[in-house]
Amino acid sequence: MNVQEKIVPDHKIAVMKHKGSLSDMEVMISKLTGWVEDKEIKTIGDYFVIFYRMPDRVKEDDVVYDLGVPISDDEVDKTPEIDIADMVEHTVLSGIHQGSRDNIRESYDEMIEFAEVNHYDIIGSPKEIFLNSPFEVEEKDCLREIQLPVIKM
Repeated sequence: MNVQEKIVPDHKIAVMKHKGSLSDMEVMISKLTGWVEDKEIKTIGDYFVIFYRMPDRVKEDDVVYDLGVPISDDEVDKTPEIDIADMVEHTVLSGIHQGSRDNIRESYDEMIEFAEVNHYDIIGSPKEIFLNSPFEVEEKDCLREIQLPVIKM
């Protein structure tokens, strides 16, 4: 895996908070997509998930994550299910994982080792950006950009 440092610029996100199974994600993406289309909101990036409790570390129904998408609209009202938030510029380590969630821990471990060897401190929750839809491609072809927020020590 090629791991590199990136600067993520300031941007707005539309986000849904969730505690439950990853299998709920397809319905959440449908709801978020429907809201974006209904409100004619311009997205400026791919859908993502930020994990607060990693799926491989908790029971299936105890995963805690936000599902979101970057947006450009400033005058968007939140709903009971969808919040609008500002993401401030930050530094991440970035790597591309290809394949299913079954072996994604290997990619995380590579990135954590890279961080340790290169004197980075991981300072926040990991983000996975869907570079293609896990619901539209075979698992072996699924691409996710993993981002770990860091500071250089």
